[in-house]
Amino acid sequence: MIVVWDKSYEIGVEQIDRQHRELFARFDGLMVAIGAGEGAKELQRLLGFLEEYALNHFREEEALMRSCHYPLLAFHREAHQAFRERLGSLVAMIGEKGASPQLVTQTGRMLLRWLTDHVCGMDRDIGTFLLTGRSAWSGSGTGVAAVGH
Repeated sequence: MIVVWDKSYEIGVEQIDRQHRELFARFDGLMVAIGAGEGAKELQRLLGFLEEYALNHFREEEALMRSCHYPLLAFHREAHQAFRERLGSLVAMIGEKGASPQLVTQTGRMLLRWLTDHVCGMDRDIGTFLLTGRSAWSGSGTGVAAVGH
């Protein structure tokens, strides 16, 4: 399965968009490696990248949300924490059992869900908030309606 970056996923902040494009490229690399029978090796590289990505990218995204008084910052922060915890569990499993084909597949599915739900939903909603202003924003990308903005 190939997931291709689409310009419609951009939130309008180049640094964040660039990081998201990199995440899509890394996911594509994992899918290509799985197809070539090299999924376990690529998974090791991807998880190393994601550990750093989660720390730096999430910190930058949360700072952006604070600076623009984004009303769903706490909800977003919880999603980031859940991703970090899931990532930590995957890294621990690899440490214990190695990168089995099942773990490679599980990681691919988890990352695909993250890409579709978080990057293409929640994060795009931040862009809508930034570009349209509070009066036109609905919180639609989060599955949560914005209240009191």
